Amino acid sequence: MENFILYEELGAGSSSVVYKGRKKGTLNYVAIICNDKAKRPDITNHVRLSHDLDHLNIVCFYEWYETNNHLWLVVELCTGQALFLALIGTILQHV
Repeated sequence: MENFILYEELGAGSSSVVYKGRKKGTLNYVAIICNDKAKRPDITNHVRLSHDLDHLNIVCFYEWYETNNHLWLVVELCTGQALFLALIGTILQHV
């Protein structure tokens, strides 16, 4: 993870935290998910399934790292409104 710069926290769950970040030497921002190492079987399965997916409606998986206490996933950063807010806006336009 020494190749990445972490910025602000974007969200958190029971066993993971999502940060905005970027790889050093680039200007491309990514989402970096810090997972508790206890979730290793779930994370490994997620990595295996999403590694070769390439679809417009699926967040792109880039790479992952393992440190002493955490598993780090580097994925596409989705910007803009929260999905829920976008759906509510769409619904209200059609009422």
